[in-house]
Amino acid sequence: MAEPGWSWAAIALLAVLPVLLTAATAFAKSSVLLGAVRIGLGAEALLSAPVIFALAIVLTTVVMAPTAGAVLGEIDANGGVDALATASPASWWEMVEPWRAFLQRHADPGELEFFAQMQERPTGDPLVVVPAFLITELREALTMAVVVLVPLVVVDLLVAQTTVLLGMTQLQVQVVSVPLKLLLFLAIDGWNVVIGGLVAGYR
Repeated sequence: MAEPGWSWAAIALLAVLPVLLTAATAFAKSSVLLGAVRIGLGAEALLSAPVIFALAIVLTTVVMAPTAGAVLGEIDANGGVDALATASPASWWEMVEPWRAFLQRHADPGELEFFAQMQERPTGDPLVVVPAFLITELREALTMAVVVLVPLVVVDLLVAQTTVLLGMTQLQVQVVSVPLKLLLFLAIDGWNVVIGGLVAGYR
């Protein structure tokens, strides 16, 4: 029979796990960037939301795998999973030191300072590191999204202008622009460019 302490610890961990996976991993950045690709291509019917979600999960796994391995090593070195049942929140934070280091390394120093001053906590506190990391990730994701979207919007504008000049005003722009954008994206090996740039940002 499971120990009560471990049962409560497991319940607490499961309750916050979705938030942690979104706010303290590469998932937020991956999902925003891939969503921008989907919208920019105008291929919502081809690249469904579940497909983008699955790809974001895969990329998050690739990025976070080394950190996850290091965290598991730290937990084993400190008594294994059973030790989590009796460990204090501060001890948990020490056991996941590789994760904390990952978050702090990829959080903007300005954001760390902002949240530290706002909460009057040290910059290494989890309530400072996690939001600083998430805001940094969202800013970088939106920056990359603009880089992806601008060329695709230009294609839309060129197609729209061309159809007007040719007097084809009844033709829906998407009928022409979506295939052209897909061809352009594939011609430049777009998936490798986007995914490679995303993963390289964590190296």
